[in-house]
Amino acid sequence: MAEKSEQLHVDELRQRLRSMGYLDAGVNRFVLGPATERRQPSTIALLAAVRVGALAALLLGPAAAIGLNGRIPGLITGWRDAVVIAIYLGLLFGAAVTLATIVTSLAVAALAADRAAEYARRLSRAAGGTMAVASLAYLTLWWRSANAGFGWTAPIWTAFALAVAVGISLLLGHVTASAAFAVAIARHAAGAPRQNETSLTPRSWMPTAFAAIVAFAGAAALLVITAPREPAAASRIPLAVVSSGLRVKVIAIDGVDPAGVHLPADGRGHTLSQALTGTRAELAPDESNSSRDPARVWTTIATGQPPAVHGVTELETRRVAGVQGTIATSGESGLSRSIRGATDLLRLTRPSVASGRERKVKTMWEVAADAGLRTVVVNWWATWPASSGADGAIMLTDRALLRLDRGGPLDAEIAPASIYDRLKQRWPAIRDTALAHAHAAVETLDWGPPETRAVLMRSAELDAMQLELMREVSEPAPDLATVYLPGLDIAQHTLLGPGQTPLAPSEVSIRVDALRDYNIFLDRLLSDVITPANSEVVIVLTEPGRVTPSGAGLLGVAGKVAAAGAHVQARAVDAAPTVLHLLGLPISRELPGTPMSSLFSPDFVRRYPVRQIATYGPPSIQTSDRSGQPLDQEIIDRLRSLGYVK
Repeated sequence: MAEKSEQLHVDELRQRLRSMGYLDAGVNRFVLGPATERRQPSTIALLAAVRVGALAALLLGPAAAIGLNGRIPGLITGWRDAVVIAIYLGLLFGAAVTLATIVTSLAVAALAADRAAEYARRLSRAAGGTMAVASLAYLTLWWRSANAGFGWTAPIWTAFALAVAVGISLLLGHVTASAAFAVAIARHAAGAPRQNETSLTPRSWMPTAFAAIVAFAGAAALLVITAPREPAAASRIPLAVVSSGLRVKVIAIDGVDPAGVHLPADGRGHTLSQALTGTRAELAPDESNSSRDPARVWTTIATGQPPAVHGVTELETRRVAGVQGTIATSGESGLSRSIRGATDLLRLTRPSVASGRERKVKTMWEVAADAGLRTVVVNWWATWPASSGADGAIMLTDRALLRLDRGGPLDAEIAPASIYDRLKQRWPAIRDTALAHAHAAVETLDWGPPETRAVLMRSAELDAMQLELMREVSEPAPDLATVYLPGLDIAQHTLLGPGQTPLAPSEVSIRVDALRDYNIFLDRLLSDVITPANSEVVIVLTEPGRVTPSGAGLLGVAGKVAAAGAHVQARAVDAAPTVLHLLGLPISRELPGTPMSSLFSPDFVRRYPVRQIATYGPPSIQTSDRSGQPLDQEIIDRLRSLGYVK
């Protein structure tokens, strides 16, 4: 009798599911197969959820692998790699959807109570709708993350991807609703009247089509809403310039040991040594920057604000799809680590590096350009995307060299865009000239064994190319020219940085001597640049780089207004106000630093007292031409090869 009763229960459950249309479609019969056998509701929930998870794995795994291939082109090199990646991602998505379906099905069954047929429809529909919306939102954000925020700039591919996402999401929502309803009915098969039961499965294609249209529109709107936006342009703060007739040139050199800049015994390196040991300031190190992160340090120098204010706290970050901010990858809070771990697991984040988008305040060159002065900036950290908000401002960002090497349309690597064609045409000659200067400057220098010499030569060529680019765009001479030279820091980190194989003391000594001789190379390369012309002030800024555990930065001043032999103690935030004061600009009261007036002659200080203004306003945000392919992955690969990111 017990077996007959159980068989009646199964027959009744099967009949009720069939009468309501749940066993008409093949996908329904596949998912609800466990409900047609004699099983407990919890077992039905588990087995049905596994089948829903299998469908999710088959649908989402390949789709996610396609997106991953678009995000990291070098990851998938053939069909075998594609299959393996699809399996990995399918297992991940399948497990997640299985768990969600089990929880959803049991929750619907519990909430339906004794009036299963009346409440189960509504609750299962709500569960299926939730699954569909969550799946569609995830797939939409995945597409945005996988394609670096292209969105509707590639309308055909985006529309196709969203259509696929809608189809997948509707199918997953449907089978989730079916599974939840079957579990609820199985639990309360005898409790609900059947005379009013009607098919839940739509007999017409129109409701499904309408749902698909609504879902597509919602996904498109989500893609638009989460796309990166260029902030509205802010009005410029009027700045009165009291010109001293001086032009300022700022040469920034990373990786300089403050104890190693004195004149060598054989008289080599005279010009650079004199620039850093004559009229100078020692810039106290940032004790909160234990990693000596270059983007953080040099943005502080450029803005005159500490990292907590200017916003660039670290070079290597993670960008989350749909979120404008970034998550740091080291020195982060427990919450940030948890978020980053979860989003990395789900592939909702992509590696990123510090950019001008994170910067919240103006740089010294933006202040100068807004005041109508002509400026040139080459290779400074966090300058991409280039701003084109002021006339007479030339910006070659930290991605400019990569763009010139790769070619193609600009993605805001250079501003104004009008100079790109000339630079692109002249780039082979510029590069050849730079390499010739680099090789001439290293003659007679003993840089040790071939592998050590190769590292130093790579840095020398990089510095020479940045310097030659500054020369190329500095005619006629600008009011402010700045260039950042990373070569010495890159060489130090490669030869002596953390993670290197333990070296014999003799090998360490050879590498240290070679690195000291890099100062001789810099002196030869920069001899004409750091020798001030008439009406010119040259400022040489240095930082000890990532290898030196602690050490002060240096700011050397050369020019007719420099106070001979002056030596002051200062901070990195004092550098920008000093440059702006030399240019005749007022100093914002928002800046924590002050001009280092003690470095200048009494006559200059008397004739040009420090003036103040309430604020410089928000940073310039009129981005230059962005019609080209973004170089996000390429810049990460290059920085990784140079030891900046992991």
